[in-house]
Amino acid sequence: MSDPGFMIPLNQDDYDFKAHTIPNRNICSPADPQAQGNAGWWTNQNIQLTVGGIATSTATVGQQHVIQVGVQGLPAQDGDTPTVVQNVQAWVCYPNTVAGRADASLVVPSMQPPNKFASFTDMTENAPMVFGGGDYQDTGGVGFKWLSLSSWTPIAEDFLDQSMREGHCCIIANAAGFADAEFDKSSNTWGGEQVGVVIANNNQLNNTINVCSSLYQGQRNIMIVNAPVGGMIKTGLTFLAGAPTHVTPTRMEITVTPINQHGQINPALLNILSSGRYAGLQLKPASSPPKSLRLVQHKHQWRGWLAKIIHEAEEILEELIGLDEHPFGGGHRLKLHVPPHGLQPLRVEIEVDPTEPLGTVHAVEITQTNANGARGGITLGVVVLP
Repeated sequence: MSDPGFMIPLNQDDYDFKAHTIPNRNICSPADPQAQGNAGWWTNQNIQLTVGGIATSTATVGQQHVIQVGVQGLPAQDGDTPTVVQNVQAWVCYPNTVAGRADASLVVPSMQPPNKFASFTDMTENAPMVFGGGDYQDTGGVGFKWLSLSSWTPIAEDFLDQSMREGHCCIIANAAGFADAEFDKSSNTWGGEQVGVVIANNNQLNNTINVCSSLYQGQRNIMIVNAPVGGMIKTGLTFLAGAPTHVTPTRMEITVTPINQHGQINPALLNILSSGRYAGLQLKPASSPPKSLRLVQHKHQWRGWLAKIIHEAEEILEELIGLDEHPFGGGHRLKLHVPPHGLQPLRVEIEVDPTEPLGTVHAVEITQTNANGARGGITLGVVVLP
């Protein structure tokens, strides 16, 4: 690719690394140097859910939400050329640990009609342009732009715990446009080098989305839950693990481990906690891991769409992760053997120390590792509140 045009960067490190200069990008593999160390590729800081222009981690039934996607211009091999961004699309999915791929089965019911996803389209001469070579998220808006998509209003069936009127969601974004762009006034169209692809309907997600390797796709899968002082999170966080795109049985490992924040709140969590309902609170990182972390099977009685997509594991093995392997407190592991298109509903339960003060923030990683080494996951923030 002579001119990559732009990217949906994961974060500052992803942009600085200039991953577009290496053709075989694979940020889902921890063995790949482009995986950005311990940063989860699912914590994309340039995809956000907003209400009234304020970022939030929780969606509410009946309330209008807007997804925003940030695009960053990239320099071409022959210099700085303009890129026009014509299409940006986003899908809200059930919380899941699927590694880098998407499938229509994961899309929430309110977006299930084939083309009811959130989108931004501008084919006119005034379509947004970004230029490469600038600083990451430059304030002048020359190299970076936030684009707001069409609104999304969730329904109760969009959440895994359907007795609730609000819940968490995973967001996948896709963008396309022209690099080295020029507008032809005679034909009233843009030309240049096409970058990215436009997805016409949800049935194309399986063959088109590959967040692991595409510069023009990203996923944001960051969840926040509240822990009562001195108590266990009774409901925990429910999510789906598995391989909906696999046509053969497969094995995988699901782990839940605490993250050592080294005296500062995890950046992916801080990005969310600095706005919305948590803004202004006196927050501080946990100095020690939770008392316990546990993965359990979710005893669901779901109907409707969820009942159709769940294909539970044929075999589940359970074990604790040893302290020697994870010095910040260990965790829990489940090994799954799932059938073709298998999806296993799971729940993570966390118990915090009863002496922890209000505002303590724990960071937890829920990770799925497939048999081929590909990783997917969820970053979970646990905030101690009254």
